[in-house]
Amino acid sequence: MKILLTNHYDGKPAEIIKSVVPDGFELEMLESVSQQELEDKVKYADYLLVSGRLRINRKVLGNAVDIKMIQRTGVGLDTIDLDYIKKNNIPLYVNKGVNAQSVAEHTILLMLATLRNLVEINENTKNGIWKKQAQGVCTYELSGKTVGLIGMGAIGRKVAEMLKVFGAKALYNDVLQMKEEDEVRLGITYCTIKEIIEKSDIISLHCPLTTETKHIIDNRAVNKMKNGVILINTARGGLIDEIALVNGIKSGKIAGVGIDVYEREPVENNELLQLKKVITTPHIGGVTYDSFYQMMHDAMRNIEMFDKGQLQEIENSRYIF
Repeated sequence: MKILLTNHYDGKPAEIIKSVVPDGFELEMLESVSQQELEDKVKYADYLLVSGRLRINRKVLGNAVDIKMIQRTGVGLDTIDLDYIKKNNIPLYVNKGVNAQSVAEHTILLMLATLRNLVEINENTKNGIWKKQAQGVCTYELSGKTVGLIGMGAIGRKVAEMLKVFGAKALYNDVLQMKEEDEVRLGITYCTIKEIIEKSDIISLHCPLTTETKHIIDNRAVNKMKNGVILINTARGGLIDEIALVNGIKSGKIAGVGIDVYEREPVENNELLQLKKVITTPHIGGVTYDSFYQMMHDAMRNIEMFDKGQLQEIENSRYIF
């Protein structure tokens, strides 16, 4: 049985993936990581392991004549044509919550690094600039801040748990309001998105990218934010209108940004990367050794269990169609 991975990995990531391929299966990765290569190679695959940003569109799926099941390495589905999959009864699984801890920790990291102006102070210290009080009084604590979480899935909940430890006040918005006992346990308050935008000292995005959430942060939203707001995005780049974000930073409305995802990836000629108030990382929030191994291990095991017909043994995953 051939598993086609819709991405390419070298070095340590490739070693990890190859170490978890089940017996009796052959793994093939893409080489050029292009739509054309994917369209060609999917013709000979039995299972599709979706990783990366290539579109799993109708042309790809139409060529996948022998595909038995599609396994997503993570949870994002914005690259996959769900209508086609549903219409053609192609089983699709995601690894529910597999990298939630990693992304949540990275989110808190970006909040703290932005509040404490870590990048600039690190650079100053290495260059012999020792302005202890002058630099210190221009930084802030997470404790006591109002943090608005847009999206309350597995990642949002873990972020809320961590914020409670830091003594921050958390507001949240999600498609469905949580049970009161869960809100009390997490120390969070349900609000409208409008209220989150207007009341938060820090806004952190954790919702999926859909037609409804695309550019949920636009010029109008930026204008309604508090002066000196901090914006964190470890979800999807398309949630933010990057032109509005740049304008908000330049105007001083937005005091700091911690961003791991972008409208176009990999990033090229993006003005955000040139701004001092922006801390950037290369969509790495969900990738640690721990999370990457678990993600690939679980994905391969799901494929193995599906092939054996042992659907009840598929763990920590969510069946979409």
